[in-house]
Amino acid sequence: MHLEVITKEPAQVTHPTPVLFVHGMWHAAWCWAEHFMPYFARHGYTSYAVSLRGHGASEGRERLRWTSLAEYVADVAQVVDQIEKPPVLVGHSMGGAIVQKYLESRQAPAAVLVASIPPHGL
Repeated sequence: MHLEVITKEPAQVTHPTPVLFVHGMWHAAWCWAEHFMPYFARHGYTSYAVSLRGHGASEGRERLRWTSLAEYVADVAQVVDQIEKPPVLVGHSMGGAIVQKYLESRQAPAAVLVASIPPHGL
């Protein structure tokens, strides 16, 4: 699956653990690009933001209505596997639920949930 991933490199890496941002519903990687990614780059972190399938420039728009949370978790796993070191995961809204579900079967150095929805019981 082709997934759009945007990257922001710091002028000098002072923190070796990268950060991966996971957007919520109705967004894409772009939502992290204006403020969050430059902020972390200024503080020495390499950061990545994924556009989940069906969002942004990622494949899967034709199936967006039928995409499951498990498929989004697989998207995050695919991107994490492509990053040189396990990243800190930052998930907003639906992205927070995806991060929580990801952590049920995999590990991360840390996770941050921003206005997250719960992984079940909606």
